[in-house]
Amino acid sequence: MILNSSFSSFYLNIIFKTRLKKKENNIVEVKPLSERRPTRKSKGKTKIVDKWKEKSWYEVNAANYIVEKSLGETPASDPEKLIGRVIEMARLGVANDMFYDINLKIRFRITSVEGNICRTEFDGHEIAKEQIRSQIRRNRSKIEAIQNIMTKDRARLRVSSIVITPMRCGASTQKVVRKAMVDILRANAREQSFVEFSKNMVNGEIASALKIEVTKIFPVILVDVRKSKVLVLPETKVESVAAATAAT
Repeated sequence: MILNSSFSSFYLNIIFKTRLKKKENNIVEVKPLSERRPTRKSKGKTKIVDKWKEKSWYEVNAANYIVEKSLGETPASDPEKLIGRVIEMARLGVANDMFYDINLKIRFRITSVEGNICRTEFDGHEIAKEQIRSQIRRNRSKIEAIQNIMTKDRARLRVSSIVITPMRCGASTQKVVRKAMVDILRANAREQSFVEFSKNMVNGEIASALKIEVTKIFPVILVDVRKSKVLVLPETKVESVAAATAAT
C-alpha cells in the first residue's frame, strides 16, 4: 500500500504541476504554472484626452413667435452636431407670466447655428401627466382624440386633445364629443398658419375654443390640448433652415 500511494502521488505531481506540449514532434517540458512569468507585454501608458476641453458652448434662443428669450447654453464639439438637438423647458422658464401653468413643457428643436447662437423652431409641447391624473375621479369620463392636422402653410402636426366630464357619459355621447374635438382642431389648423397655430395652442386659446363648443354637448371639467408634435415644418421654414445651413 505504501508503494502504491507513493507511486500514485509521484505521477499526480507530474500531471498537475507540469504541462507537456508537442512542438514539431519534439516533447518539450514546460514549467509549472506557479513558476511561470506573464508573457504579455506591458503596454505603455495611454494619454487620456478630456473631451470636454474640446467642446464649445453655444447659446440657444427660443423661437421668437413663442417667446423672445434665451433658453440657456449647450455644449458641442462641432456646430453641425447641434442641428436637430431638442431643448425642453417648462413654460415657466420661457414665459414672462410667472403665474402661468408650470406643468406645461415646450420643446424647441435647433435648426441652424450662426456663430455661437443657435436658432430654434417649435417642436411640440406636453402637459404633465400628474395634472391630468389629478382630475380623474370615479364616475368621471375621459375622452381623448389623437389626430394629424395640416395648417394653412402646409405644416403637419400630431395633436392629442382631452376632455374630462364631471359625470359618466355614454359611448354615443363620447363619440359625438370626440368628433367635435377633431372637427374644431382641424378647422382651426386650416385657418391659421404654423406660427399662429403653435402660439395659440401654447397660450391656451385653442383649448378655450374647444371648451366653448364641447360644453354645448356635455358638461366638462377639463378641456385642453394635452400634447403636440411637429411632423413637418412649413415650406417657408424649411427653405429658411436650408439656406441658413448652407450659409454656415
